[in-house]
Amino acid sequence: MNKQLWKMYKQSPDGKACIDLFNPEVENISDGAFAIWKYSSKWGADPVKDNFREEIDRFLWLWGTNLSQRGLIPDKWDRESFRIFVKEYDILRPKCDNKGEIEYTNDNQVVLEEGSYVLKKEQYREKAASISFFSLLLYYSFKFFKPILLPKRFDVIQRNCSALGISLPTIPRSNDYKEYLDYYFDLCESLNTFQQENELTDAELCACIYDFANLLIEESKDTTLPKPTNVWLTGAGVGDFAFLDSLGIAPQGNKRAIWACNERTRRGDIVVVYCTSPRSYIHSIWRSDSGGFFNPFDYYHCRTTVRDGIKVPPLSFKDLKEDSHMSQIPIVRRNLQGINGIELTSENYAALLRMIREKGGDTTQLPRLFEGVNVDFGEINLEKDVEENILIPTLKKLGYSNSDWTRQLLLKAGRKEKAIPDFVFFPRGKKHFETAPMIIEAKLDMAPVQELQKAFEQGWSYAKLLRSTFMGICDKERLVLYKADSNGFFDRNNPIFENHWAAIFADSNIGAQLAKLIGREVIKGI
Repeated sequence: MNKQLWKMYKQSPDGKACIDLFNPEVENISDGAFAIWKYSSKWGADPVKDNFREEIDRFLWLWGTNLSQRGLIPDKWDRESFRIFVKEYDILRPKCDNKGEIEYTNDNQVVLEEGSYVLKKEQYREKAASISFFSLLLYYSFKFFKPILLPKRFDVIQRNCSALGISLPTIPRSNDYKEYLDYYFDLCESLNTFQQENELTDAELCACIYDFANLLIEESKDTTLPKPTNVWLTGAGVGDFAFLDSLGIAPQGNKRAIWACNERTRRGDIVVVYCTSPRSYIHSIWRSDSGGFFNPFDYYHCRTTVRDGIKVPPLSFKDLKEDSHMSQIPIVRRNLQGINGIELTSENYAALLRMIREKGGDTTQLPRLFEGVNVDFGEINLEKDVEENILIPTLKKLGYSNSDWTRQLLLKAGRKEKAIPDFVFFPRGKKHFETAPMIIEAKLDMAPVQELQKAFEQGWSYAKLLRSTFMGICDKERLVLYKADSNGFFDRNNPIFENHWAAIFADSNIGAQLAKLIGREVIKGI
């Protein structure tokens, strides 16, 4: 938390406006909620639709009526009362008279439409997916709770919290959606701790996370996409058709979008978009502009951002069923049920390109899969194999020798010593190792998005302690490098280098790029 910049931000017109926007002491919650949601699109939230005000009013009416007037709110909030609340509350439709007024019983209880459920007790997935509205309602009602405004871009919240130095709890990995609601409580605890440590008001905390943090992040994103390794199939519904049809039409055409994806999606991958019923055809081919990120409060947990969409001649479901190759792949045989995040093989993608050409389409501008060379790294079954068989040979190609890095380094952290298990380069310090220009953390497999997030968090914690300029994370497939900006911040969404080991060894240009970034003499000179 840069106190000097924060003070300047608070005094600026934009800062004052954003802090005022989050003022929880509003006369009309509906007005306040609508203003926040309308403004939040600049941070990555979905654009506000024409009927969005009506949606907010309906939500507040239904939830406010149920939770407050049915006595579902606990007398005090703690972890146990929150868990009981999550388990027990449901949302039922109130009964209204012919004037549209809610009917009450003699003891002033809301009369409910019999069996008219809006949300049942056991619908935990829907409860978690409504956390954006729900958290905002709780924010206006209770000091402990904080709003989660970007359910489809939780990676932005993670990035901004990292920039502020807020350590967020680890996202659970579970099929029990109650755990994601429990995670919301954990999240609020972490944010409250940060708020108290920095003496922030509720409104200042929100402005800090959603707006001020962006000022601490230098825009240094490499716009060049790495070569794609995977091809993914995802579906678009009726609500997406207008956006897709604007592809290539100014000024709406070819914007970035957010799609459901597989958690193993990596930046640069190919994304094939299939329009579901009533269209039922492949519409366009895109490139992933981010790895898959995990959103605990999204109905579809895994998302990716896409760009560079290219419209192709429609390939209908009938076309796929009648093609000798495509008709045999499992997802087509399942009538394309559950298509979000389905991986297509290189043979599948080649068949799609063939079908596009047969329809008269031009495939010369469509992306091609990365073709790795056969580099024999030996058997890679353990994290140690990644270190010994892949990372160390790469480092030696970059000019390093074994004496240039330290492994199993003990770092002084407060009164305790903390072990850094992997690679610390040129560590320095009089009493303890206090600085190092680069660290690299090795894992066996970062393909699952949560494993990638854990690897980043772990590497970031070490890099922060050692005030490192460069941080790397790697697994059996690839190396990802980050560089700290002038504030010491590593942007998890914007690595300075990300590529496959096969490409690093096979392509001299990629190898030269890596050497320029982290060659021995470069890092030693920092």
